[in-house]
Amino acid sequence: MAKDEDKKEVPADIQMHPEGSGSKLPALLAILNLLLTIGIGAIVFIQFKKDKNKEVVSDIQVVAPEHGGGEHGAEAKAGEHGAEAKKDEHGGGEHGGAAAKEAEKVISLEQFTVNLSTAVGAPPKFARVVIAVEVGSSETSVELTQKMPQVRNSIIDLFNSKRPADLQTGEGRNFLKEEIRNALNSFLVTGKVKGIFFSNFSVSG
Repeated sequence: MAKDEDKKEVPADIQMHPEGSGSKLPALLAILNLLLTIGIGAIVFIQFKKDKNKEVVSDIQVVAPEHGGGEHGAEAKAGEHGAEAKKDEHGGGEHGGAAAKEAEKVISLEQFTVNLSTAVGAPPKFARVVIAVEVGSSETSVELTQKMPQVRNSIIDLFNSKRPADLQTGEGRNFLKEEIRNALNSFLVTGKVKGIFFSNFSVSG
């Protein structure tokens, strides 16, 4: 009987060990699940903080140029445009633009080297001159540029008709300027030549 009782007790002891190991498994799974949940939550929280920081930076970048934001930012922006408009009117904008337009209306021609009228048997004389033409509008400037062969031909013909003595005085050169101006105005359509200038003038030979 003792042996039978011992045999019955042994299986009972053996069954205690599986039950103990089985009770630990759910606890381990619960701990792992908790750690996994905490880890995912931490990742989501960090990502949220990063996104929030990005939004703050972008907001600062937008607000800073406007010196504020809302109505004050709009007023500041409008003030900037107003300041730019005033600058154009008074601070070199209008005057600078006008000066640029005036510069565009003065056309500098390539240097002329032309023969002058001389007596038969006399040594040849020639003039070397750089001419600038002042016109009344940009349209006339364009037309003058398009008709440059005709412009140069008219000027060369006038110089060929002059004697060296005709160009030795200021009065003679001014008369030639007037002749050039009239010659160019005779074929211009969009406007008129306002003035002729000699930036370099010499007679040699």
